[in-house]
Amino acid sequence: MFKYHRAMRMLAFTPLLLLPCLASAQRDSTAADSAKVRPKQHAIVVSAGNGGLRMDVERTDTLKVHQGDTVRINTRRKTIRIITTLRNGADSVESFPDRLASLKRQRRNLFTYWAGLELGVNTFIAPDGRIGDGPQSGPLQLNNSKSRFLAINFMERKVEFGTHHIGLLTGLGIEFLNYKLSENATLAYNSDSTYAVPMDLPVLSKNKLRQIGLRVPLMLEFNTARAKLPADAQELHAKPDWSFSRKNNFHLAAGVVGSWYFDTMYKQKWTAGGHAEKQRDKGGYNLLPYRLAARAQLGFGSVNLFAEYALTPMFEEGTAPDLRALNVGLTLVGFN
Repeated sequence: MFKYHRAMRMLAFTPLLLLPCLASAQRDSTAADSAKVRPKQHAIVVSAGNGGLRMDVERTDTLKVHQGDTVRINTRRKTIRIITTLRNGADSVESFPDRLASLKRQRRNLFTYWAGLELGVNTFIAPDGRIGDGPQSGPLQLNNSKSRFLAINFMERKVEFGTHHIGLLTGLGIEFLNYKLSENATLAYNSDSTYAVPMDLPVLSKNKLRQIGLRVPLMLEFNTARAKLPADAQELHAKPDWSFSRKNNFHLAAGVVGSWYFDTMYKQKWTAGGHAEKQRDKGGYNLLPYRLAARAQLGFGSVNLFAEYALTPMFEEGTAPDLRALNVGLTLVGFN
């Protein structure tokens, strides 16, 4: 009888003894639900740079990864925060040369003046020194103001001599030479010579000779602007937005440009009986398919003026007077 009453008393007190445990479980469940708990998280990997940190966590209740550089691990009694910072050790040393190489490339491209759209006058100098016409110009008597030079220089490369102030540049472009004839005459040629045949009719509205070719420069280039590079990683990190400006840069380049002409065309237009007529001829006209020209260019900021004088004649030897091409103009649009 005594044992029976004792057992009944124990059953009556059992709910009271379980209340703290139930309350604690309820609190843990609520906290986990509100924080989207991932129970029993056993491994967390935090990567930084080329290395990594692996942390083993037993029975993690809550894991929160905040935006930025902080990882927070919430356990039952503690919050563990992992804050990532840039280390002054191997990572900084490894990243600085890469960043420095990128800045050097950016500076080199900025202070190279070849790539762009060029427009100018296309003419020649005759043996007597006259430009574009005269008795020693042979078959070509030019309208200099309407004879145009156009070049699209689409690729450039420069080797610096230890500094951006001086370097050797090369590149690639395509050029269009238009010789607008001023006389009402037709160009003709044979294996021995190129000559012009005067005529009264028809009256030509267009009478031009055109060449298209690829061009490659080789020039020494000089720049006056200062464009300092960071000396070390500390100076680089002190100025994250490191950049250069060529606003007040005076630049000068001199050298040669080699051209190879792959297309030649002679074109005439006139009106007959109220109808527009035209004639084209793709003959060679004894023009040399290549040219080597001395080139000089100078400018300030983004403005660039140039002049090219041919070191080789326009025509094959003996087929026409020794005419030397001359191009003078400016860069309309720079591509860098």
